[in-house]
Amino acid sequence: MKTLGEFYREKILTLPESSLVKRELPDSSGEIRIERDLFGWKLFSGKNFIECRSEEEARYLKIFLDAGLKEVYVPDDEHIKDILPELEALKARIDEIINSYLDGILNPRIRERIRSEVYNEITR
Repeated sequence: MKTLGEFYREKILTLPESSLVKRELPDSSGEIRIERDLFGWKLFSGKNFIECRSEEEARYLKIFLDAGLKEVYVPDDEHIKDILPELEALKARIDEIINSYLDGILNPRIRERIRSEVYNEITR
């Protein structure tokens, strides 16, 4: 199984530079959610947010924000639509594996710290 870092290097960083835009992600503080408002899509992390071009871009960025990254290259909408299903499936499988090991840890701070350290390791 690929890690998020391997997927990112193989599927995103190999795209032409003209189709990539570097985006800074908000600090991970609180619940991460996607909302649509009158002007488009927003990705919230607690009270912080960034505006997104589309729902697909917001879903793409949410995966990397949840993994603890501070900045990420975002492909154009056409490429995002192609890779998003595979990326979401990979993230869901990784979450499933991590959560299966964290079931026995009751302290929420320790759970989150371990989860964060695992994501830090697999996004390299």
